[in-house]
Amino acid sequence: MRQFRIKIYVYGLLLISFGCIEEIDLQSEVDFESVLVIEATITNELKPQEILLSRSFPLEADGPSPEANASVRIVGDDNSINAFQEIEAGLYRSLNAFAAQPNVNYSLEVTTANGRMYGSDPKVLTAATQIDNLYAERDFNENDEEGVSIYLDTFDPTGNSKYYRFEYEETYKVIAPYYSPFELIIVNEDFPYQPQVLSGLSETEIIEFFILKQLREEQEQICYGSDRSNEIIVENSLQFDEDRLDGFRVRFISRDNYILSHRYSILVSQYVQSEEAHIFYKTLTALSDSETIFSQSQPGFLNGNVFSVSNPSENVVGFFEVSSVDRERLFFNYSDLYPGEDLPPYYIDCDVIFSPGLYVSDPLTGIIGYSPIQDAVRDGDQYWEDNLVDGELNVLSPYQMVFPPCGDCTVLGSNVIPDFWED
Repeated sequence: MRQFRIKIYVYGLLLISFGCIEEIDLQSEVDFESVLVIEATITNELKPQEILLSRSFPLEADGPSPEANASVRIVGDDNSINAFQEIEAGLYRSLNAFAAQPNVNYSLEVTTANGRMYGSDPKVLTAATQIDNLYAERDFNENDEEGVSIYLDTFDPTGNSKYYRFEYEETYKVIAPYYSPFELIIVNEDFPYQPQVLSGLSETEIIEFFILKQLREEQEQICYGSDRSNEIIVENSLQFDEDRLDGFRVRFISRDNYILSHRYSILVSQYVQSEEAHIFYKTLTALSDSETIFSQSQPGFLNGNVFSVSNPSENVVGFFEVSSVDRERLFFNYSDLYPGEDLPPYYIDCDVIFSPGLYVSDPLTGIIGYSPIQDAVRDGDQYWEDNLVDGELNVLSPYQMVFPPCGDCTVLGSNVIPDFWED
């Protein structure tokens, strides 16, 4: 699912009407206003384009509320009309693939389920500029933390780009360190059981009354995790003699982050922005800093280029962009940058190995009340190896187990190899 990029900034925007520093009860004293949030960027790529619609949310809420059941379309002054359909709550995708064309003014039109109409200022496609180089280096960040920096170089010899916004999607190989090709399957779970149910059974049969060990239906040792950038990354070349960015850091990853452990890939998207869009996103970034919000008097609301047609006084958050985009992908192994050195620590500590009891019975009646090993399987804990005593399974606690991510990589990613992956 696409993430709502502006979600973390919306409540900041609703707070900036407070001027000087003063301790306030945000939950009780802020008059919450439900504001439509529009995140719309169409590009020069021939593809289905996507638009996100959501609602602002109070500080105590978990996150934004998707704006569902809206009618969305993009209209060009070349008489083109591209309609969108909702594919999941708040996410709208164009019915047909299309690419923004040069010298065409495009406008966004939204009608919400309650009949309110919203629009945007017309926008034209920005200049196209390629990423010249994308590379990784061992590095230290501003906090003197060691890790890996992802840098890029870009240059527009025409000098027409100047303003840039970046996004990335990273994918990384995950290998479960305590993987076994076997898994445990719950058998009988209609507790309680009378003690006679186990009468005459061998130890193996008693174990298999509660739990079965069998080969997994698919491998769950090697997976591929994936994350999208969740921050606004913008830069401009105004301070340079040329329209050039050299060694711009898009991403820093701590050396202790498990995502670097084996093989890592990052897809960086470079959007060329208009000056107006750049100022909007730069301001959003600044206002997301709580010190900025509360340090001095601020305007009451940050306007983008989207607005309410039905009610001009209604606040609307967001920006409609028509941007040229270029994408580059990078692969590297941990050993490329840290040859012969220890891997980063895993997602969790996997040195904890435990052997849950097979069942628990009442000491007086013998009635079997529950099975700890079944509870462990329900919790996602994974089989590691047999718990042997003198070469035989311990009927009281027959199997050693580990926490879910240690034995099942699908907790952290997909065991389907991505189409773009290169080993």
